[in-house]
Amino acid sequence: MQCFHGNLTVDVFKAHHARMRQEIASLSAERMDKTDRDAWIDYYVSQYEIDCLAIYPESMQLELDEKTLQEYNHWSRMDPSEPKYFDVAGFRATCMVPYTGDPELFKVTPMTHTLRTFEIERLDRPNKDGVGYFVLVYEVTQREATADGIRKHFQEEVGDYVTAAEHIRMDAKQFNDSLRQQVEQAVDKRISELDKFASIRQGLNLPLRRVKDAPMAKPVSLPRKKKLVFNMPRPSEQGESYCIADVDYEHITEIIDSCCSIMEQAPGSYVSFGEEQLRDHILSVLNTHYENATGETFRKKGKTDINVPFEGHAAYIAECKIWHGRKAFLAAIDQLFSYTTWRDTKVSVIVFNKDIKNFETVLDAVQDALDEVSIQEGRPKHSQWYCKIQNKYDERIMHVTVQVFNLHA
Repeated sequence: MQCFHGNLTVDVFKAHHARMRQEIASLSAERMDKTDRDAWIDYYVSQYEIDCLAIYPESMQLELDEKTLQEYNHWSRMDPSEPKYFDVAGFRATCMVPYTGDPELFKVTPMTHTLRTFEIERLDRPNKDGVGYFVLVYEVTQREATADGIRKHFQEEVGDYVTAAEHIRMDAKQFNDSLRQQVEQAVDKRISELDKFASIRQGLNLPLRRVKDAPMAKPVSLPRKKKLVFNMPRPSEQGESYCIADVDYEHITEIIDSCCSIMEQAPGSYVSFGEEQLRDHILSVLNTHYENATGETFRKKGKTDINVPFEGHAAYIAECKIWHGRKAFLAAIDQLFSYTTWRDTKVSVIVFNKDIKNFETVLDAVQDALDEVSIQEGRPKHSQWYCKIQNKYDERIMHVTVQVFNLHA
């Protein structure tokens, strides 16, 4: 194998840098949302930093074997009957030299280089301890061989390898010294691109993922009784459907939060209430703000607890559950997803704790459960979460608000 005889380091490192930028540019929002910027920078620096070669001539190991060598017969040029080569007794000396670093660097040519060839017998990749070996061979006749001569030959050979590796290290230093800054710029650029993408989608109130061939969903301003400030668009296109606008989704969440916070102040009044009675109490409050809010509305594969419709299209759906543990909580989310239609991307789960004295243990369990299933999550209040969870039934990204209230008396 011939070493230090490939592409120039400047070209190799330039391509290496381009691969780094391309990989960062392809990062998805789902991968970046739940991670830290600096963690991504540290990761890519570690992945793309050039692991320079270091050669250790002081630890080289020599071996010597007998071998019959062929020596050129100069008389053959004058006498055709003479053999071109004849056998002579000789030695085959091998030198195994340890190194650390990326073995691929043996294939590149440093910017500062000579015209000599670097031929090795074998290149062993680093082991689990990070140490690899390359093997040099030197064959010499017995009449010419001396211990000092063999040792000196390998010392000079290995010295040339050390020099070439040092030239590559100097070329790599410039790349490595600027790598963190280059990675930071690439990561920040990708974050900016994703932020702009998310901002535009949010401005358009688009679902994060559409079901293939589904009609276009347009946000709807739900008709409020008290404040008629959101006009209801009436498009002429056939088959156009609706999803809830962010402002209305947040408004309903605020209404439920205010209603149930008042319930928390007198939990004894609701000791006998089951899930249906708690739901009906919330519905009675919602109906002072929105028309036609109903309970147990049949949809797709089941019945939703709370349904705020708009002209036959559900704009807000939610489930009310009494806390019965982490498993039941996740099952409630799964149940809610199972009977949403493609246009329902914003849903809620309302949880009441009636049995657990230590409310914090309930909140911790909810947090752990959401950490497991969420792509992204926020906690705007101590007992309220806003999450993005992928619907396993059709792979949509669902916006889920989880509100937990303490009615333990």
